[in-house]
Amino acid sequence: MPRKAFIQDLQQAIEEFTHAKVSDVKAGLEDGSVTFKYLVPSVGINIVILALVTDVGDYPSSHMYMVYTTSENVPTKLSTALEDIGTLDGLTVSHMLSKVAKTLDQANAGSQDNPFDLDDDAIEMEDQSVDTSDPEENDDDSDAESLEAWSPESPSSNTFSAKDPRKTSGARSRAATLSANRKIRADLRAAKQAGFRVGQLGGLINNAQDCFVIVSIRVSKLGISEEAMQAWHLDPAQYYLLLTRYTAGYRSLDDFIGSNNFHRSKDVSFRVGLSRRYKVPLEEAIEAFSNGKKKDNNSNTSCDDSTSNQDKESADRLQPLFIGRPLQDLLNERLMALVNYRSAMGFRWKGAESFYIDHQGSNWSSTDTIDNSYYAHEFSTRAAALPHLVTDDHLATCAESPSLPLVAMQFSLRHLVRCTEFCLVCHSRVEADFEALKPYVCSKPLCLYQYMAFGFGPSIEHDIINQPHVVDLLISFCYSSASMGKLKNLPTGLALSVPAPSLMPSAPIPVAYPAMSWSGSGQMDGNIEASMPNSLAIRPMHPPRVYKAILDQNNMELILPPGEVTLYPNQWIFVRVPGSTAQCFHCRIVEALHPTVRLGPFTNWSEKPEFVAPALVHQGAGPPFVAPVPTPAATSPLPVARTYKNAEIEFVIYDQNLDDLSFSEKQTTVCMLLDTLPSVSEMKNYLQGKSGKDMLLKEWQDRISPAAAGVLRWIIASNRSCIIEVDHIDGDSCRATEERVTGMPQWMQFRFAQGAPDKEQRFIQSLRDFTGWQQYPSLYAWHGSPLHNWHSIVREGLHFQETSHGRAYGNGVYHATAVSTSMSYSSMYQPAQGDASIAPFGQWPQSQLKISQAIALNEIVNAPTQFVSKAPHLVIDKLDWIQTRYLFVKISAQITFDKDVKPSEIYAQDPCYTPLGSDNHKIVIPITAVCKSRRPLTTEWKNGVKKVKTGNVVEMDDVLVSDGTDVEDLEILLSESEEEPTCKRENIPFGDAPSKCRTDFVPGTLNHNLLPLLQPPSFATPMATKALQRELNSTLKIQSSQSAHELGWYIDRDVITNMYQWIIELHSFEAHLPLAKDLKAKGLTSVVLEARFGKDYPMSPPFVRIIRPRFLSFMAGGGGHVTAGGALCMELLTNSGWSAVSNMESVLLQVRLAMSSTDPKPARLEPGKVRDYDVGEAIEAYIRACHSHGVSSLSPLDWDEEILM
Repeated sequence: MPRKAFIQDLQQAIEEFTHAKVSDVKAGLEDGSVTFKYLVPSVGINIVILALVTDVGDYPSSHMYMVYTTSENVPTKLSTALEDIGTLDGLTVSHMLSKVAKTLDQANAGSQDNPFDLDDDAIEMEDQSVDTSDPEENDDDSDAESLEAWSPESPSSNTFSAKDPRKTSGARSRAATLSANRKIRADLRAAKQAGFRVGQLGGLINNAQDCFVIVSIRVSKLGISEEAMQAWHLDPAQYYLLLTRYTAGYRSLDDFIGSNNFHRSKDVSFRVGLSRRYKVPLEEAIEAFSNGKKKDNNSNTSCDDSTSNQDKESADRLQPLFIGRPLQDLLNERLMALVNYRSAMGFRWKGAESFYIDHQGSNWSSTDTIDNSYYAHEFSTRAAALPHLVTDDHLATCAESPSLPLVAMQFSLRHLVRCTEFCLVCHSRVEADFEALKPYVCSKPLCLYQYMAFGFGPSIEHDIINQPHVVDLLISFCYSSASMGKLKNLPTGLALSVPAPSLMPSAPIPVAYPAMSWSGSGQMDGNIEASMPNSLAIRPMHPPRVYKAILDQNNMELILPPGEVTLYPNQWIFVRVPGSTAQCFHCRIVEALHPTVRLGPFTNWSEKPEFVAPALVHQGAGPPFVAPVPTPAATSPLPVARTYKNAEIEFVIYDQNLDDLSFSEKQTTVCMLLDTLPSVSEMKNYLQGKSGKDMLLKEWQDRISPAAAGVLRWIIASNRSCIIEVDHIDGDSCRATEERVTGMPQWMQFRFAQGAPDKEQRFIQSLRDFTGWQQYPSLYAWHGSPLHNWHSIVREGLHFQETSHGRAYGNGVYHATAVSTSMSYSSMYQPAQGDASIAPFGQWPQSQLKISQAIALNEIVNAPTQFVSKAPHLVIDKLDWIQTRYLFVKISAQITFDKDVKPSEIYAQDPCYTPLGSDNHKIVIPITAVCKSRRPLTTEWKNGVKKVKTGNVVEMDDVLVSDGTDVEDLEILLSESEEEPTCKRENIPFGDAPSKCRTDFVPGTLNHNLLPLLQPPSFATPMATKALQRELNSTLKIQSSQSAHELGWYIDRDVITNMYQWIIELHSFEAHLPLAKDLKAKGLTSVVLEARFGKDYPMSPPFVRIIRPRFLSFMAGGGGHVTAGGALCMELLTNSGWSAVSNMESVLLQVRLAMSSTDPKPARLEPGKVRDYDVGEAIEAYIRACHSHGVSSLSPLDWDEEILM
C-alpha cells in the first residue's frame, strides 16, 4: 500500500539518515509530511523545513514533494534554493532529505557547481566570492556530489553531470546553455508553425536532464474518413499525441545525424497516444514511459464499459492508440537510422524505409552502388488526398538543422494515417491485391506469428464485450467457409498445437441440397456437383497416434497404461469412446501423477457425455476389473479401475502443428476447434464476471484451449472491414434504432464499410465527376453470396477476381434491385430443412444468431449507362463506384424484432432504382447511411448564431499561440531573447495590431471600499500562509518587472490586508475585442476580480470571481467562460483540473485568455448601468457550472455561514 510504504520509508529515514547539519527528522502534523531541522552555521540557527507529499496514494513511484520552511529570518540564498528545488518527483524520503540537504549546502557555501542561475525570469550572477582553486583538482568530487544530489528522475534539475559527453567538466558554459535554449525554441516553433500543438514538461530549457516534448494534432485534421475512425476507434475531438522523452537533456536532430550508434538511442524515446487535451500532466507522461502497466488500462483497447463519469475521467487521460505498440517500436527502433540514411544518401521516406529493410543485418559499405529504385518518387493515391499536415516532409524542405519533434511527428503520421499500407510487424509495404480498412500484416509467416503471439493484434476481449454479435457473425462466417472447404487463407504460422485428425470424424459433404439452385448465368441449374469441394469427402489420414486409458469419471481422472505415454500439466487431449463418434470431448490436463492424470472440465459439442461402463469381470479373489476391448497386440493391457463407474477411452494429444496437416485436414481442424469454443455470450459473461478487474480470455484455461483461442484471435484480427451493430438485442427481443433500414423485417442489420481508408473519398470524388449534377447521384442495390463466401468478402472486399456462378452478363460485381434475386444467390448450397434441433450443416453450433443467409446493401454511382450491364442485373466493374453500407443477416434464433418505424431523416433515392425489400416493398434508408459531408445542410439554427470565419481575424489554430496553451509552453514559444525575462502575450485572435501597445489603465485608482467582497477568512494554516507569502511576493515581483500594457493585470499590494483574499484588475484587452469596446463604452478601464484562497492552498485551487462589471450570461449570448453569477467556468479552477504546482501568474494569464477567447462566443458586458455581482450568486453559479460539466467543485472553503446564506 502507498501509505504503508511511505510510513516505512519515513521510519527508516528517522532511524538511519545522517547528515552533519540535519537533525530532528520526524513526521509532520499533516498526512504525508516530513519535518526536519537544518543548521545554518553562518548565523548559528536551525531552520525548520517541511516536505509534504502532495498525494500519498502516488508514493513511491509518481509522487511529488512541496518543500518550504516555516522559520523566520531565513537567509535569502537558502530561501531561494528551497523555492527553486522543484517537486522532487519519485524520490524516497531518505533520498529527498539527501537532496534537500545537499542543495542547501551548495547554496550556503556558494558552490561553484552552479555559479549563475539560468531560469526564464532572469540571469543573475551570485554575489559571492569566487573559488579560485583549480577546478580540475575537484572534478571527481564535484561529479559525485552532483550525481548524488540531483536525481536523474527529477525533471526540474538544472545541474549538469560532467560525465555527459556533450558537456564540459563542471558547469556548462553560459554561452553554450543559451545556444541550446535557442535551438530548443527554434525546434518547437518549427513544429508549431507547421500546424501542430506543442507542449513541454519538466523544465525543458536550461539543461534540464529529464524532460518531455509533446507534439499533438486534432484527429479531425488528419483527413481520416468517418468509416476509418470507427474502425480504428478514433474520436475526431481527440488529440493524437507524440511524446518524446529526453533522459539526458534535450537532443537536437544534429546530435544523431552522422552518429554511429543511431539505431536506438538511450537518450531519446517515443510514445504515442490519444487525449482530450493537447498535452498530458507530468505524472501521466512518466507513466507512459514506465515498463509497468497501469491497472485497468489495456494497451490494446480504446474504451471500456464504465459509467459515464468514469468514461469522461478516462477520456481526459492519455488513451492507448489502436496501433500504439507497433508505431512506438517503429519510432524507437528505426527513426534515427532512417534519418541518417536520408541525410547521407538523399533518400525520401520511401527509399530510406526500403533500404533499411533490404540491408537489415547485412554489411553495407559506403562504396557499394545504390540502386536507383531507392530514389524513385513515391506515388500513393491515398497520400494524394491527405492534408498537407500528414504529407509534409520537413527533412526535405529544411536546409539545415531540422527539428527533431517535427520530423518525428511527420514520420509517425505517415504510418498512422496510412497504416493499412504497411505491415504492423516488419513495417514493409503490404503487397495485397485488395484494399483493407484495417491494418494487418504482410504475407511473411513470421510477421503473422508475432502479430498474434506478441500482442500486436487487437484486443479480442474488447470486441467480445462491446460487439458480441459481430464476433458471433465473424465466427459463423469462418465456420461456414471451413465446413465447405472454402478457407483460402488459414491460420498457419501461429505454431498452433492441435490433435492429430486420427479420431476426429470426417465431415462429409451434405447430400440434401435444394433441388434447384441459381447459377451465375441467370438460369436455374440443378447440377452443382462441379462447384462443390471434394476434399472433405476423402481425407488423407495421418499415421494414428492413439492412446488408450481408463476414465474415472467420478474423480475426473485418467488411468494410463504403464509406460505408454507421458502427459504434462496444461496439455490438451481429445478423447473418444471407442466405436462412437458422438461421445467425444476435449479437456485440459490439470495434474499428472503417472499413471493417474487429473482432468479439467469436459469441453465438447454435447457438453458432458455420459459413458456406459463395460461389463465387470471377476477372476477369483480380488477386485473386479474391466473386460478389455480387443485392441492391437502392441497395446499394453489396461490397469484395474479404482471405482465402479469407469470406461475405456481413446485419446490423442494436442501435439500436432496445424501447419503440417493437409489442406482438407486444416479445414476440419478449424471447425473442430471452433466447436470447442463456448458461445460469445458465455465468453462475455466470463470477461465481465469480476468487477473492476481486466480479464483475459487466455485465463479461462479449463474452457478454451490455446489452439482454439489462437483461431479465435485470428478470425477477429484478420477482419479488414468495419462492422458495427445497428440492432440492439436484449435477451430474446431486438430493438430497432434510427439507423435501421425499413422494409427488411426479421433480418438483423449491421453497418458495413470496406476498402482502404480513402475509399470513401474516392467514391465521393466519383460521384462529383460522373453524377454530381444529378438529383440522385447514387443508387442502392443488393449483393448476395453464399454464406461460406462471406469470410473472404469481409477480409478482401467485393471484387470479381474469381468466377463462382458464371458471368453471363460480363465481368464485374453483380447487384440486383430486388432482394429476392440476391437471396437466391445467398441460399446456394444450403441443405434441406430437417430436424430443427440439429444445427444445419455449416452453422456454428454455439452461435446465438444462427445465421443462414447474408446480403449486402451497397451504394453505387448512379450512372447505369456506364455499367457493364443494367438488366436483368446491375453489373459494375469499377470498384471505386461501389461502397458497402449495410450487411443483412437472416437469423434462426428465436428473437422478436420491433416493428419497422421509418427514420426521422430519410435519404432520397432514385425512383427508378429503389431496392425492394423482403416484403416486396421499397426500402427506406436513413440519412445516417451516408457520411456527414453529404447530408443536406440543416435549416435549424440555435440561438440565431452561426459560426463564421471573418477575414480580419485569424483562426485560433492558425496563430502561433493556441487557445488553452499552458504558461510554460507560452514562455518557450514566445520568448524573443534568451537573456531577457520571458514576455507573456495574450492568447487571442489578432489582426494588424500596432507594434507598440499602450493602455488607458491607471494603477491604484480603484476604490476598494465600495466593492462587495466575501467576508475575510477566519482560518489560517502554516502551509497555506507560507505558500501565499511566497506566491504574493513572486507575483508582485513579476508585476514590477514588466510594463502594464504587456502584463494585462494589476494587484495593489497596499490594500491586501489578508493574505487569503486578493483584489486583481484585468486590463489592456486587445482593442478589436467586443469586451474591450464594451469597457470603453461604459467608461471602464478594467475588470475587477476577487481571488480567495482556502486553508489547503496550494493543494486546492483559489475561488476566483468577477466583482465588476456584470457580463452577459451564456443564455443571453455571452461568452468568455463567465457564468451567470460572475464565477469563472474553467477546469483549471476546479479540484479536477488544479495542480499544486500552478502559480497565480499562470492562473491570471489563463483567466485573461479565457475572457479574450471568441470561441464559441466572445465575452460581452451586460447592457445598461454598470452593476456589481453579489457574493451569493457567484458561489451558486460556480457550483452549478461544475456540476453541469461533471467536474469536482471546490469545498466550501470554510466560508462563513452568513456568506452562504
